[in-house]
Amino acid sequence: MPHGDDPHSDHTGEDFFAGAGLLDGLNDKARALRVVALDALICEGVSVDELKSATADGRLPMLILEHALEPPGTLTLADLAEKAAVDEALLRSWFRALGRGVPGDDAPVYNTDDVMVAQQLADYLALGFEFEQLHALARVWGRNLASFIDGLAELVADGLSRAEGDTDVILRYALEVRRFAEVEAQVLGHILGTTLAQRIRSEAVSTANKQNMRIGGTQDVAFCFADLVGFTKLGGQLPAEVLGGVADELSALATELVDPPVRVFKTIGDAVMLMSPDVDAIVAVAVRLVDQAQTRGLPPLRASVTFGKAVPRSGDWYGHPINLASRALSVATAGQVAVTKEVVERLNADGFTIEPLGAFAFKGVDTDTEMFAVWVRSGDAVVPR
Repeated sequence: MPHGDDPHSDHTGEDFFAGAGLLDGLNDKARALRVVALDALICEGVSVDELKSATADGRLPMLILEHALEPPGTLTLADLAEKAAVDEALLRSWFRALGRGVPGDDAPVYNTDDVMVAQQLADYLALGFEFEQLHALARVWGRNLASFIDGLAELVADGLSRAEGDTDVILRYALEVRRFAEVEAQVLGHILGTTLAQRIRSEAVSTANKQNMRIGGTQDVAFCFADLVGFTKLGGQLPAEVLGGVADELSALATELVDPPVRVFKTIGDAVMLMSPDVDAIVAVAVRLVDQAQTRGLPPLRASVTFGKAVPRSGDWYGHPINLASRALSVATAGQVAVTKEVVERLNADGFTIEPLGAFAFKGVDTDTEMFAVWVRSGDAVVPR
């Protein structure tokens, strides 16, 4: 590899490492892999003596991991606050909520990427967002990101355990860690960006409808949101592959039960979303879905159904009834289908039994929303859900 003016360039390369006794006993791929690892560490400022010690003790892969996962910082929190022109106390609190961590001695542990994070807080505040809201959002982000990281860490740990002491395999994992982390960050950023854009579009449609603004393509549609009760708790009790299988079973069940004019338009982890212009049809499917989940041994299912104006765009839907469907789900108990007044007004009373649940305040909704439990009549009897 070319090193140009790199001051470490005379301490890298296969010939140098061989002369230093760092490649003893290695051939072909193992030798080439070791050269790449040593080159990377030399370029990060690790001394030849430290490399010799780590190689002799079998610590080279861990040395790679340490440097890949904890790149040296050059900035303190005060530096970040100054560069981003944001209050240091607010930044400290925000970083802690995000899970970024703040050293007690204000050591220089941050890098230029952290400047971008600090600048984002400054930008949020400049837009007029309240810090209390930002702080609460950061806590949610921090908690969920920690769960995501735990899953990734378990994945890497499993791979390392299967290496069974094979230094070459462990070294290969170590070398890939930084690239792996960077790619995952890009994937996470893409998913976050697209999901956030979808939610903003949906909120914009809701606002436009409330203000009687006309939007092209608006349709009256019913939406059903159904999820597995207690799925998050199960996440701490079951292996990831088992948990994924449960979510897959729910998706398969929904696909099996749905017929036109109802269709599955999205699956999100432990939840499915259905849509239909036919209120009777979608409520009937929701009730069957809840019932069949129990019959097939899945965790209890709950569902909500809403109705209103929404806009289809690029294979997705946006609007108030979609936002409300996910929020109204909190009203439904395990095995229950909860629907809004707009749904009840359009249901065929001969086919369903309806029971008031009360009026509820939901975030983003100006007035309390009347909710009802619905189940299907069976002959002269009714079957509660």
